[in-house]
Amino acid sequence: MSPGARLNEVMPQWHFRKRPHRVRIDGPGEAVLRAVTEVTWSEVPLFSSLLRVSSFGRVRRDPARAVLDEFLSSGFTVLTRTDRELVLAAVSGGEPFPPEDAGGARVAWFRAYAEPASTKVAFDFRFVDGVLSTETRVLGADEAARNSFRRYWTLIRLPAGLVRREILNAVRRRVQP
Repeated sequence: MSPGARLNEVMPQWHFRKRPHRVRIDGPGEAVLRAVTEVTWSEVPLFSSLLRVSSFGRVRRDPARAVLDEFLSSGFTVLTRTDRELVLAAVSGGEPFPPEDAGGARVAWFRAYAEPASTKVAFDFRFVDGVLSTETRVLGADEAARNSFRRYWTLIRLPAGLVRREILNAVRRRVQP
């Protein structure tokens, strides 16, 4: 399967997309993806600060907690993982994913999910030819979902790009101290 094919398999169509951000890293693929899962809030202070500001100070993160753990506890699920790519996804409303399986039921369920006014989000980290990249895709089930997300997207698009770069650079620092 070609690089990025897992994200293409999970979400081949989208309405909103944050194009890939990239960083060159000298290290083996498994070490790079492990570092993606281990980056903590203390390593991405901009991300932590933006969350605190957007919640008017109500949300504070444990600086030692892995950022990816936060995503997983807030409704995201790992849909697929290889030695070069990690794909996470969520649906609005916190609808639970089916149990993990080897046959791809989660991916099929996610692709088919289309409840009215719902939004699906998928993002990946992939490491190919010494470059770690991340891309986000969002699909709204109907016009109401797209309009609602469009307003949110307008507010978060720029900060989200800065955060993604910050995470990529934190991964590089972990792999290339």
